[in-house]
Amino acid sequence: MTQDDGTQTDGAAFYARETIATSLYDRLFAAPSIDGDLDFYEAFCGDTGQRILDAACGTGRVAKHLARPDRRIVAFDSSPYFIAGLRTELVLRPAGGPIAVRRDRLETFRLLGRFDRVVVAYYGFAHVLTPAGRGAAFARLVEHLRPGGRLLIHVPRHDLLTRTVPDEELAGLAFEAALQPDGSLRLRQNVEAMIFDPARGIRSIRLRYRTVRDGRVTRDERLVLRYAAVTPDEIAGLALRHGTRIVRTLSGFRPGVDSETIVEIEKP
Repeated sequence: MTQDDGTQTDGAAFYARETIATSLYDRLFAAPSIDGDLDFYEAFCGDTGQRILDAACGTGRVAKHLARPDRRIVAFDSSPYFIAGLRTELVLRPAGGPIAVRRDRLETFRLLGRFDRVVVAYYGFAHVLTPAGRGAAFARLVEHLRPGGRLLIHVPRHDLLTRTVPDEELAGLAFEAALQPDGSLRLRQNVEAMIFDPARGIRSIRLRYRTVRDGRVTRDERLVLRYAAVTPDEIAGLALRHGTRIVRTLSGFRPGVDSETIVEIEKP
């Protein structure tokens, strides 16, 4: 059994290597709460500029969707596993426009030039677990915006991370699904615990993944996924400190969703 003992303090470490969770990431983490996000990002980028940064890009899902011939997209992530996979995929199945891919971290990245739009999609900012780290990341993001450029940050609604999750809700998150058409290989997921540390402001989610072939467990992994409970007030404070302004704050990518915090920020 592969196991994360829970002592890891880097939120991005969950994605650093090949596991069941990272190899099936886009499938396992395709939550209904983010349905419509790709169309939202397309509208956000629009026709206002050609240079777009997909920061903490993960598998490159957003960058690939936004790519077109008249845009220049840079995508980076700290995960060597995700970056290697994205580079290979773009060779085998080129996107609709150029995407420059590199490995880097939100807190320390430095790129040439400035961008018209910067996107930090699907909780990437919340994987920076310390306030100091998020402050450094925000500074880097603003530094890479051109005057008049805009930044979009998507994090989980903070109070959903701080609440106590009842056992019956955890049990309801378990599922089993076929990984092959004939059903011979199956995946089992269990959420064993969700714990909030108020001193650090971090939600830890203990996950167990197993693959089963013909009734026999072939892989068994326990992992811990961590998010910082980032409040709108924290983002507003960072925006003020760095001389930017908040254009709008939304609770979802479409009407009827209120589980997200999506903040659009402009650099004067």
